[in-house]
Amino acid sequence: MAFLNPAAFYLLGIIPIVIALHFLKLRRQRYVVPSMMLWRASAEDQKANVPFQRLRNILLPIIQSLLLLLIITGVARPALQIPGIIHGRIVYIIDNSASMLSRELGETRLAHAKQEVLKHIDQVSADGGMIMVTQAPTPYIQQTFTTDKEKLRTAVDSIQPTHNGGRLTSVIDNALRYVDAPQDQIYYITDSPENIPVTSVPINVITVGDEAENIGIVKFRVEKIANQYHVFAAIQNWTDTDKVVETHLKLEDGIPINEKITSIPSGEVKNVFFNINAEERLEGVALSVHLVDVEDDFEIDNSTWGILNDKNQFRILLVSNRNLPFLNLLLESYGEHVEIQKVSSDEFHGTGDADIVIFDREVLSEQGQLNIHQSQGAIYINWQDELPFLTDSSFEVVKTPVRVIKENITHPIMQDVSLMNMPIKESVQRKLPLWGVPLVETEKGSIVWIGEDLGRQYLVFEFDAFNPEFSPLTTTIPDGPLLIYQCLTWLESGTLPVGSIDRQTHNVGLNFKTGDQLRFELSGEDTSTFRVQKPDSTLVELDSDVFTDTNQIGVYSILNEDSIYERFAVNLLDQNESALTHSSTESPEVAKEKESLQPITRQVWQWVVLFAVCLLICEWWFYHRQ
Repeated sequence: MAFLNPAAFYLLGIIPIVIALHFLKLRRQRYVVPSMMLWRASAEDQKANVPFQRLRNILLPIIQSLLLLLIITGVARPALQIPGIIHGRIVYIIDNSASMLSRELGETRLAHAKQEVLKHIDQVSADGGMIMVTQAPTPYIQQTFTTDKEKLRTAVDSIQPTHNGGRLTSVIDNALRYVDAPQDQIYYITDSPENIPVTSVPINVITVGDEAENIGIVKFRVEKIANQYHVFAAIQNWTDTDKVVETHLKLEDGIPINEKITSIPSGEVKNVFFNINAEERLEGVALSVHLVDVEDDFEIDNSTWGILNDKNQFRILLVSNRNLPFLNLLLESYGEHVEIQKVSSDEFHGTGDADIVIFDREVLSEQGQLNIHQSQGAIYINWQDELPFLTDSSFEVVKTPVRVIKENITHPIMQDVSLMNMPIKESVQRKLPLWGVPLVETEKGSIVWIGEDLGRQYLVFEFDAFNPEFSPLTTTIPDGPLLIYQCLTWLESGTLPVGSIDRQTHNVGLNFKTGDQLRFELSGEDTSTFRVQKPDSTLVELDSDVFTDTNQIGVYSILNEDSIYERFAVNLLDQNESALTHSSTESPEVAKEKESLQPITRQVWQWVVLFAVCLLICEWWFYHRQ
């Protein structure tokens, strides 16, 4: 037995005091009487009616002392260590990403996942269970902790499928906020148990689904070049056999305007191209590419949508005092919609209506500095001075050669670009702001970084990128030109009426991926009159210029009252989701609940108090039995 409050035993010093008070005798007065015979007879009668007379004088203090001992023991909170099964909190995370809509044995993988969770809900203990999903607004909670198993079952049944790609890390991070004890558990029900992070709380994986066959569109692009719209689609075959696929290009009326038949070997990707005459006034019209009569288990990636639109004029202002033929050539070849204006640092008096401004290493005049923040984006090249948009950033010029040692390959600007080991003879080492994102780094720090602050985008080259004497970027083919093109695309996306907030995907025009958080350019407009119509005709009220409910593939319409303000398309285009990965085991085993006998501390002070109450009743009875 253990005591949770052993300090209470200091109160045992009260017992001797009680006993001493009991044996203290009062002084008695003497009286002279003629005879004691009558008193002795009365005393003999009393002894005959009260047994155990010898114990009578000491029984009362013993009972009182024992009563105090029990009270003190109860205050000390006695507890027993007994073996038992501990049940902690349980968090169920159900994967409701696009791949869970793969149909097997007549039901989707999501339906199988729900069935598995419903089997496990009976294991929820008195600590409660929680239901979370991978595709939902933060914090991904479908049902908070509860011991009501009916509520948990209702929450599982109400989980809706989405067309979003898989995303697990942020869900796990949120789940860990609610489980902190060793006995707590996390169950993850999914069809793709790869890339599960290592956490302090073990994650029990329940896999659903089996080997599935799929053919899907993994890349899609619509561009206007000259007088034609160019439509590009990449189709991948994940089956074990070669397939012949018929592809239809349709406009909004649903009538195919072009068809192509393509043979795709097993495990390979084939590209399909379509051309549409742009002279037919198709601006703002939605088109779609469909795989016809394809027998597979996953239908979502068999169709993609796009919006035909003319690119808005993209105005670039180049502020430089030197001739940069390589940069000039790249800017002119970026697209027919580009309008380039070049001025010297002395001639620069403001950005005007330029979408982006490129500042080439020269310090601007004071008048130019006052008007430097008017554009939506800016590129700074080898700016060996305090950057105008930074007020507390320290920097130093590094004269010693450095080499590229790290690249941010996850950012769209760095896709298919490699500058590893590229030597830089002179660079600027600068302390980045909190919102700065490094793209290319050397042992001295970041030499290419980006950021967005107060609605403006910034791209900084901390070296002379276009001088062959200081760096070989201009002679690095194709990585050098590709890097500049993708930098311009990243900056241009910030000028479009609809754009991705984080722009972590390479979007072209008004085409996005499921799960993207979009920014609407509604400057000066009353957002209360705007709504977004989703592909299933659901209307979503728009209370700001940010829209996050892109969980369906198809064409979305931004409505201002009853008229269409803008349209954009959302597609899956996720190779990981379309691959329909599954557990490599022959029969996926359901993770068993980890039950083990562990010592449990069970308090028993209640029984001590009950015994003390009984003893108090006995003491009262003895006291009144004179």
